[in-house]
Amino acid sequence: MFKIKKKTDIFLILLNILSLLYYSSQLLIFTDEFAINNIGFFNHAVAGLCEIIGIIFFSLAIGLIIVLIRGFSNQLPLFSTIFLIDTIISLNFWRYVITDSPGETSIDIITINAYLFSLMGLSMLMLLIRLKNKI
Repeated sequence: MFKIKKKTDIFLILLNILSLLYYSSQLLIFTDEFAINNIGFFNHAVAGLCEIIGIIFFSLAIGLIIVLIRGFSNQLPLFSTIFLIDTIISLNFWRYVITDSPGETSIDIITINAYLFSLMGLSMLMLLIRLKNKI
């Protein structure tokens, strides 16, 4: 089992944990407000999807917390999954920014979310590259 000892690796994991917990709390606690502010409207189907995505983000954050405790041995599928989710979500947000079609929400909010998910994806990519060299 490889323990995570480098401060940079710990920082990259903590950055992703905090980001995932932030979005998870927004999606689970403030479902109505999040849907109205970020999607532009609210109904029960949107609320249900927001809650499911919040649960997924919370589960991924818990997985990363366990990795901090136990080490990163055999955790490549978890890191790859988080990297792919972050990257695909950021690309989706950037699509709205580039086409300047925010729908019923603000382009500023979409841009902020695009930057945050891009940062999360880049930090996970950096972690994957750093851990690849150790295995």
